[in-house]
Amino acid sequence: MRRSNTNLLTSLIACLTVAFIVFNKAIMQPEHLSSKVSLPMTTDADKYSSSLQINNSRRDYSQAHRHVTPSLAELGGRRSIPEMSENTLMVTRILGAGSELLVLILQRLQGRNAFKHIRLPSGDDNLLTTLQQELLVEDITTIIRQEAVPLTFDADVRFLNFSAFGRQAPTYISMVRDPLDPKVLRSFQKDDAAELRYCGAIAHFCGQDPRCTNENRTWAMAEAQANVERWYPVVGLLEYIGPTLKTLERSFSYFFKGATDVYSELQVKRKIDVPWKSKIQAALEGKLLIGPLAKEVEFYLWLKSRLLCPKCGNG
Repeated sequence: MRRSNTNLLTSLIACLTVAFIVFNKAIMQPEHLSSKVSLPMTTDADKYSSSLQINNSRRDYSQAHRHVTPSLAELGGRRSIPEMSENTLMVTRILGAGSELLVLILQRLQGRNAFKHIRLPSGDDNLLTTLQQELLVEDITTIIRQEAVPLTFDADVRFLNFSAFGRQAPTYISMVRDPLDPKVLRSFQKDDAAELRYCGAIAHFCGQDPRCTNENRTWAMAEAQANVERWYPVVGLLEYIGPTLKTLERSFSYFFKGATDVYSELQVKRKIDVPWKSKIQAALEGKLLIGPLAKEVEFYLWLKSRLLCPKCGNG
């Protein structure tokens, strides 16, 4: 009986061994080998050509895709991503309107409030080409990504729409000045017909569209007001620097906490009570209000109402 069991076990082992050998030979047939491990014959020249094609494809990709952060389109349905970053402020400067004062205050506050202020290279506040706009947007986006702290920027550039390039915009702020200020009027150039040429605040807030500089400012002012409402939570007034700083402290306490104290420390002495009924204004006021500055005055009054009486409907 024991010998019978031994013979049966021996036969079973033999059968398993034969089955394993047959299965192994089937796997190692030439057709299986060719599909699994065979490689085409290549020369050194082919290898060099293939390597060159790979490098060129990588170079082309880097040139075509210069984005360094996900765009708003790439973020898709993540509606939690706002259009503007609350951790980044951008001061767009209007020449002679007091923006440099805001920049100086931010520079004094950056260490105290734990943020970093960055001055962008000087420009000329003219229209930018589409390529120039895109490059500037990408440069700012790269800086924002690389820095690990909240940031503030300042630049003498007209309003720049980041969302048009699929990027999250900084929160914009700026300063304007009364276009009828005699100091501003004296800087205007006029000919014998007393025709005044003034770019003013409307073109600045209107942005990069060529229509923003047209003589007919009806469209430009409407566009400027729409941009202010959407992108500029605060536009300060030089004639009302006190209320401006208080509004900034309330709206952006992280950045502007202590701004009023810094302004006092700077001991900036400026006579706010300007003699508006001076001879120069009396001589020009009538023509200004029906001439090229009519829309500028209307726009300034709208900004004044917005700052000083935000619940008045900007009327």
